[in-house]
Amino acid sequence: MQFAPGVEISSTFVERLRLRRSVPTRENPQYAFILVGRATHMGVICEFELQSEDMPLCAVAAELDTRLIVDNVVSGTTAEPALVFSATGVEPDTLESALLGDESVVEFVAMDSAIVESRYRVVLDTDYVEMYTQLVDRQTYPMGALVTEPGWKVSTQFADRADLEAFRDACQSSSVTFRPHRLCETEHGGDNYGLTAPQREALLAAHRQGYFAVPREADLSELAAELDATTSAISECLRRGTDQLIDHTIASSEQ
Repeated sequence: MQFAPGVEISSTFVERLRLRRSVPTRENPQYAFILVGRATHMGVICEFELQSEDMPLCAVAAELDTRLIVDNVVSGTTAEPALVFSATGVEPDTLESALLGDESVVEFVAMDSAIVESRYRVVLDTDYVEMYTQLVDRQTYPMGALVTEPGWKVSTQFADRADLEAFRDACQSSSVTFRPHRLCETEHGGDNYGLTAPQREALLAAHRQGYFAVPREADLSELAAELDATTSAISECLRRGTDQLIDHTIASSEQ
């Protein structure tokens, strides 16, 4: 994958290009590169998958047949990183049993524990976080992540394309497969309105399928089928995503 430098593009021009390599998750033109703005110094937002047997928590997602939403990454005083994730529609005992059986998890503690939604803080073994270290050691802003059975779906803002290409090269030199889904460049570095990658994906799918139309043209089960998620997870993403959009747009003028 090459990112051509210095190409001039008008600020209103958007070109969608299908990926040259196949994307195994689903054949959808939504998964394409998006180029916006002029090619001056621009921030780069890339949505991609990292697939490897060594990615942490994927075994948990596989055993539970669900997706884990990474809410936050915590830096502590030890060398072992920690993160907070949430899961919906899963028995807490079943979830904790899966965490106990995952070699990438050193320890965990329940922050909220319920079938509707559980939130856990987990400390990860350093042997499983090489690519995370590669990511944060560069000039990046991780905007959101989703843990699935095949790997991690990540949305990250890079300072420039050189940092993105360096991270891609680091993946290629390791056992991790880097699968880009969407690349967005803007003159101002982009505005994600506080949305995580799962929230953005759910909102776009809902808009595309007519979930917000009157009368409604799609329901939660149809969105869940497209995004390979539970209806409760989609509902949560839509509610939280809508709240973030309001907070970062019309509500911001009242603060």
